Amino acid sequence: MQLQPNSQEAERLVLGQALTDNSVIDQIAHYIPDENVFYKDTHKKIWKTMIDMHREGASTIDAVTITANIPPNDYDKSPAYYISGLIEEVHTTATAEQYAKVIYEKWLLRKVIEKSRKIEKVMAVDGSDAYNVLQRLHREIEGILNLRVKEDFSLGSLLDNTVDNMFSTDNLIPFGNAQLDKMTGGMTRGEITVIAGRPGHFKSTMMINTVSNLLSRGQKVLVLNREMSNVEMMKKLIVLESNTLSYVRIRTGSFDDREKEELSIVTDSIKKKYRNLIMYDDIFDIDRAMREIRKHKPDVVVDDYIGLVDVMGVDDNRLRIDNIMKQYKRAAKTYNMAALLISQLNRACEDRANKRPILRDLRDSGSIEQDAEMILFMYYDYRYNAHDSNVGEYGIEIVLGKNRYGKTGNIMLGVLGDRCAITNSPDIAMDETKRLSKERMSKNGKKEVNGK
Repeated sequence: MQLQPNSQEAERLVLGQALTDNSVIDQIAHYIPDENVFYKDTHKKIWKTMIDMHREGASTIDAVTITANIPPNDYDKSPAYYISGLIEEVHTTATAEQYAKVIYEKWLLRKVIEKSRKIEKVMAVDGSDAYNVLQRLHREIEGILNLRVKEDFSLGSLLDNTVDNMFSTDNLIPFGNAQLDKMTGGMTRGEITVIAGRPGHFKSTMMINTVSNLLSRGQKVLVLNREMSNVEMMKKLIVLESNTLSYVRIRTGSFDDREKEELSIVTDSIKKKYRNLIMYDDIFDIDRAMREIRKHKPDVVVDDYIGLVDVMGVDDNRLRIDNIMKQYKRAAKTYNMAALLISQLNRACEDRANKRPILRDLRDSGSIEQDAEMILFMYYDYRYNAHDSNVGEYGIEIVLGKNRYGKTGNIMLGVLGDRCAITNSPDIAMDETKRLSKERMSKNGKKEVNGK
């Protein structure tokens, strides 16, 4: 059998140094999370005995006390003779961490070989799917990468990074809406923001407006469209970027010459403005979503919506949502990005007299409420109360259900469904509707004159 990666010399030196000076144990323990990091069985048993004694508070761990606590078998010679030999090889303990790192790296290589052999067995099975094999290999290797030793804590470095962060304008990513940004400060890199609502409450419209604002400031945005297609989202972005185009007319293909001309102008503008937009509408599992995040490293990732995300091997809905939230949380911190996740609400809010959403209305709310730093609920009162609504057809309310770093409350904005637009107030939305109506009436009037 081929010899696995190892360094017997480094293993002997590390054990001898730890026995010579017991303070070395704490210095190197982060490189040796368990005895299996050692290659030789004898060394595994010595280290395990040392660690067990250290945890129990033994005042002295040396050749004598180790010998008294370790089984005498599996040695060519007596335990005391072997352990004394380890100590005699030590000339300094200053290199303990360096040699521990060598042992640790050899162990990582052995783990890679072990995982590769498992994958090789899977590949040998008839009917193995290449994509699934690669996905499994990626997860196995990523698991090994997560074993990497982290740098020691440094208070000085932490303080420097904290001060830099305080003066940096890059850590916060504004939504692009004045009222919302004033109350929240915007999204934060390394954290999760959730937009939630019942169907018909313009949560996707809010997301699209936010994406447009982000791209206007040069942010790189990755959008995972799970409900609508990329084409439908682009139609909405075209309408939003235009001055007069109607989403209904865009969908039905009802254009006059003037609208066709504007469509051409808008599409040319989008090609320039949206260079940092990446969209997928064929990703339904969390593993591939994470892979695209690693590949593109966006400033903001948008997932619309998390209720449609699959997690391999997890059928329970609560566990599935918990897994999704944890993975997005980890990715946001790892790649210094903000995650904007869209979520549905359950039907409970529609059975209440006051239908404004609250945190428990979130589907599988425990994980979402716990892991998100900010939760925005979209509430369109007109949908329930029509002409009796206090805010009317053009009012849309954002209920800030959770804001880890600030106050919660309600914000009244405007909405133009056919223009796919969220405005700063209902009055602005109403005025925009009147403007468009006048323009269309004027255009129709000219058509009649020209037709006579």
